[in-house]
Amino acid sequence: MNKFRLTTLAHKDHLFCSPMSSTKADELVELLELAASSRVLDVGCGKAEFLLRAVQRYVATGVGVDPNGEFLRAARAHAEVRGLGERMQWHEACAADVALEPASFDLALCFGSSHAFGSFEQALAALAALVRPGGQVLIADPYWRQEPAAEYLAFLGASAATHLTHAGNEAAGLAVGLVPLYSCVSNDDEWDHYEGLFCRAVERFARDHPGDPDAQPFLERIRAWRECYRRWSRSTLGFGFYLYSKPC
Repeated sequence: MNKFRLTTLAHKDHLFCSPMSSTKADELVELLELAASSRVLDVGCGKAEFLLRAVQRYVATGVGVDPNGEFLRAARAHAEVRGLGERMQWHEACAADVALEPASFDLALCFGSSHAFGSFEQALAALAALVRPGGQVLIADPYWRQEPAAEYLAFLGASAATHLTHAGNEAAGLAVGLVPLYSCVSNDDEWDHYEGLFCRAVERFARDHPGDPDAQPFLERIRAWRECYRRWSRSTLGFGFYLYSKPC
C-alpha cells in the first residue's frame, strides 16, 4: 500500500494537517509577538497554513520544509493568493536533507512532524539549535492521555515509549535548555473534525475511483483506522502545543 499517497488523499480537505481549529491557530499566532522581518521556519509544514498566518501577521519571511510535493504545491498557491510568494522559500525534502543555518531563525515550528528528527526530544534539541538566542520554538506532538491498551499499541505498531504525557512533553523542553512559555491541547471537537475529514476523503476517493488499484486497500485501512479511533485513540491519544523561548 502506498502510504504516502494515502496520507495525501486523506488530507485533501484539511486546512491544517493537525487537529487544530482556525480559532486555536489564530490564538497561537497572536502569542508569538514576533518583530517585523522575523524569519520563521516550519519543518513538516504540510500545506503551511499556520506558517503563512504567522508570516502575514508579522510581516515576516518564511521557510517551509516538507517531503510531500502535493502539500507544497497547495502551500505555494495559498502563499501567492495572499501576496506572500516573494517572502517564502520552500524545500521539498526531508529536514535532514536541507542545509539550515544554526541560530538563524526567530521562530521554529514543527507540528506533528517530530519524527523528521527522530524522537520528540531530538526534535526539540534540533529546533532549539536553529533559533537565535531569544527566539522561540512552537512544537506540537501527540501525547498519552492515559495508559495505552496493548491492542491499541499493536494496531499502531508502537510502544508505550513512543509518546510522553502532556506534562512530559512540556518538561522535555526544559531538558534541552528551553523555557516553557505556554501550552494547550486539541479538544475533542478538533480531533473529531480532523479524523472525520481524514476518513471522509478516503471514502469518497474509493467511491469515485472504484477501478483504482489503491481504492480497496485504502478503504480497508481507513475503516480500520476509524474503528481504532472510536475504540482507543479518542480517549487515549492527545495532541499538545508547546511554546518555548531560547534563553539569551
